[in-house]
Amino acid sequence: MAKDFFEATEESIRNLNQTERSLFDYVVKNIDAVKYMSIQKFAAEKFLSTTTIFRFTKKLGFVGYTDFINSLLVTAHNQQNIGLPNVVMGRDYREKYLKNAMEAVRVMSQRRVEDVVTLLSKKPNIYILTDNNTHTIGQYCERLFIGLGFHAYFPETAYQMRNLVNRIGENDMIMALSYTGQDVEMIDFINRVFLIKRPHLLSITRADNNSLESLSDINFYVFADEIYVPGMDLTSSVTMLMIVELLIYEYLAVLNQ
Repeated sequence: MAKDFFEATEESIRNLNQTERSLFDYVVKNIDAVKYMSIQKFAAEKFLSTTTIFRFTKKLGFVGYTDFINSLLVTAHNQQNIGLPNVVMGRDYREKYLKNAMEAVRVMSQRRVEDVVTLLSKKPNIYILTDNNTHTIGQYCERLFIGLGFHAYFPETAYQMRNLVNRIGENDMIMALSYTGQDVEMIDFINRVFLIKRPHLLSITRADNNSLESLSDINFYVFADEIYVPGMDLTSSVTMLMIVELLIYEYLAVLNQ
């Protein structure tokens, strides 16, 4: 029986080279499309040979390409069948909740982490943007960065955000936190800033080809079950906070070497 893709590749990710890591990121962001691709189609999409794709799937621990595809099908099916009963009852969801957090950390690209540390070492001004569901995390990040000696600012109203457009410089950093990556107000603000200056844009979003990710210099993605009740989005933001804290811990570790 085919295993969940993330469970099956848990031990293999750390051994991937840069090209293979890029392929892995592509698969994670495009599971719904890749699960129906032949090896020829996948190779053509990435401008690689079928031999390279086959070796990639073998290095992930699969017997072959068919085994790889079956794993994606199982994973996609499991994601589609998550409902509110699983959220509110039973040990299974608690394990899935923890698994989402572990996967978000596991797939963090070390190269991207190092790029963030390099940028933070230059002490940029940090402007934190959030959607409604990550507002509290934005407040926490502001206090965190200020406590570490950065000039950090979290605009909490549309008026405050509008006043930042002309203040952000090319050496500054925008940290944008949005699970969907499609927050209209956030995307509009970033586009208006980019018309004037081109600061560094770090984003944390879900694993798909969303608008925020496409604008970003560095993107980390998180896994969560989208949970809604009337009038409220209960999708977890815990993994987003974990990534921010891990980036800061990495920065402090380098700083103290």
